[in-house]
Amino acid sequence: MSRYKNPWLLILLIVTGVVLGGLIGDALGKTLPILSYGPEPLGLKSFEVNLGVIFLQLSFLIKINVASLLGLLLSVVIFNRL
Repeated sequence: MSRYKNPWLLILLIVTGVVLGGLIGDALGKTLPILSYGPEPLGLKSFEVNLGVIFLQLSFLIKINVASLLGLLLSVVIFNRL
């Protein structure tokens, strides 16, 4: 029997897994350094738009570590088990 799986649930689980994994990796990085291992933050460091009256500055950075990747994998496994 085929069940319909909601893609919004998958997105929610992935975001939750990555965020919680990142927090765990940062918190336990001193005791288990392998969890906090990862590249420098990736993304757009600074994007500025100056329209005279309005000044807009945006930054978008993603910091990925081993624990966040483990959270991502765990969230996908949980989604497949539902």
